[in-house]
Amino acid sequence: MNIKKLLSADFIKTNKKTFVCFIAGLLGIFLIFASEMFPNTAKKNNDSEKNTYSSYSNETEEKLADIISKVEGAGKTEVFLTIEESEEYVYAQNVSSDKDEGSKVNEEKEYVIVDGNSGKNGLLVKTVNPKIRGVAIVCEGGDDPAVQQRIYSCVSASLGISTARISISKMTSTGGK
Repeated sequence: MNIKKLLSADFIKTNKKTFVCFIAGLLGIFLIFASEMFPNTAKKNNDSEKNTYSSYSNETEEKLADIISKVEGAGKTEVFLTIEESEEYVYAQNVSSDKDEGSKVNEEKEYVIVDGNSGKNGLLVKTVNPKIRGVAIVCEGGDDPAVQQRIYSCVSASLGISTARISISKMTSTGGK
């Protein structure tokens, strides 16, 4: 069958069911192509998570490099962070508990759901930043033990990590951007 015959008035009158199936098929194909035009929300959330993770890392590296470069003797500084986990979201919960006869406590937890502009979502209480696993620092004064000690103290206090997770090296004369 050709398309001209399917769209002719005579064919439509005599084969209504076939014509309806043909139109439904065309509509289905159109919807498939139209869905490709609109971004997938799961992909959007994943990209958003990557951007948040990357922006947190970059922002922290820049701030840390700026602070370290102001330490006496450090000079020009570059910083690289290793991050252990991604952001964590903590949602509000209703907790109900009751005590059994055998002194066993039963707890039931239920997330608090709120209506928003984008539908129903959990009530976000806080966002926990990713955990920093280690820091690599390269600076012009990285070979001086006194400078290294000042940097260890500064970074350890700033990030709340042990000095064992911090590496400091001297920048080569050609190092840098």
